[in-house]
Amino acid sequence: MRFLIAFVALVGYASASVISPLVYGVNAGDAQAAHIDAAVAAQDNARAWGEGQARAAEAAVQFNTEAVRQVAETNRDLQENAYWGSVAANQNAVAAAQSHAAAASGVVAARAGLAAGYAAPYAGFAAPYAGYAAAPYGIAAPYGIAAPYGAHGLAYRGW
Repeated sequence: MRFLIAFVALVGYASASVISPLVYGVNAGDAQAAHIDAAVAAQDNARAWGEGQARAAEAAVQFNTEAVRQVAETNRDLQENAYWGSVAANQNAVAAAQSHAAAASGVVAARAGLAAGYAAPYAGFAAPYAGYAAAPYGIAAPYGIAAPYGAHGLAYRGW
């Protein structure tokens, strides 16, 4: 828009400088001064237009730079939140597994105590038969060789 105004002003000055000697009877020095003034005004307007374009380009670059920085910061925040979220989820999973292991271990200990409580009254009944585990049928294995067919001499058990 400034260029257009400068162009119209230049055309106006130029037409005035061409017509003015005929209308006003202006001398050549005044016409030349008017021409120089018009040329300087046109150069000033062109320079102002160029500087405006440079400022606009610089503002666009700054805007784009800020937008890129904001996107990078947002992505960094998202990645950081995802990382710490996964760390927290893993820690929660480990804590849950440890809780389940502790609960299972407590159940096993409780059952063992319960079983020992039930077995205590019958502990004396096993004493007369204790020798059969080491020597089945009352016969010890010679030279430390294990008894045939397992510890009880009756059958092989795999557990």
